[in-house]
Amino acid sequence: MGLDATVMCNCFRDGKTKPPPFPSEWLEVDNEGYINLKKEHNSGENWAKHYEWGQSCCGHKGMDFARERISNWTGYRQFQEALGEVGWQHFRVLKEQLPNANGGLTPSAASAKAIEELDFFASAGEIGVKTFLIDIASGKGLYEYVAAYGGVFILSRSYEVNAGLSEFEFVAVDATSGEDLFRATRFRQFHKSGKKVDGHCDGIAWENLDTGDVYDSGIAIRGQQIPWEDGSWEKPNGQCRFEYPSEFQVEQRPRLVSDFDDIVKALRTVFEASVETGNPVRWC
Repeated sequence: MGLDATVMCNCFRDGKTKPPPFPSEWLEVDNEGYINLKKEHNSGENWAKHYEWGQSCCGHKGMDFARERISNWTGYRQFQEALGEVGWQHFRVLKEQLPNANGGLTPSAASAKAIEELDFFASAGEIGVKTFLIDIASGKGLYEYVAAYGGVFILSRSYEVNAGLSEFEFVAVDATSGEDLFRATRFRQFHKSGKKVDGHCDGIAWENLDTGDVYDSGIAIRGQQIPWEDGSWEKPNGQCRFEYPSEFQVEQRPRLVSDFDDIVKALRTVFEASVETGNPVRWC
């Protein structure tokens, strides 16, 4: 789950679409920024015809002049935190217009100002220090402390455990009482039977590499996504594959604006499309 954004094309407005399967007067731009059937004509049968027409009525699939995946929610919250670290006074439009949930519109005039603020952010360079959970073997940062989530990135209902990062440690607590269950700066995860950790959680334990304390977590911490044997990243049923590192370490590392290049690029694309078309950015 995450945040996406689209900008509608002007082909219908400019008479460049194929004729719709009903009178054009039945259509309107609704309050969410989409060309839709007016309420009195929006039957199930008409909706299906309208949807099919909209997918190929012009040179833009779904009548989207631009469509971008902005980020998953964790990455998006990290980006918002980075804007705050640089200083929200520099990003008044972004603070007002960037959504905190799916839905909403950003008008074209605001999009033009948002581009200027993205340019300022891109020039900021280093923006402080952040806490990461590192895969010791690869040195790659797997999880980052996200203030909006209180550092938590594991919510296990099965084991009633919340786990994540504090400023200097990996911490697991009882989800109900808040009691500490496990703390470590360096730790390993292993299967008590000696089997390789593969995501199946029965028998998984964590060991503090500095104190030797062991906690039977029943939770496997996954690392980076990896492709399946056939090279695909996702099976037809949506199943993904992940590494399961053996050893972890909590480190503080510099946070750079370049870490957010993908998000900035996606936002710039939809904001520029909004300016070019005069249509709002639709957050979805």
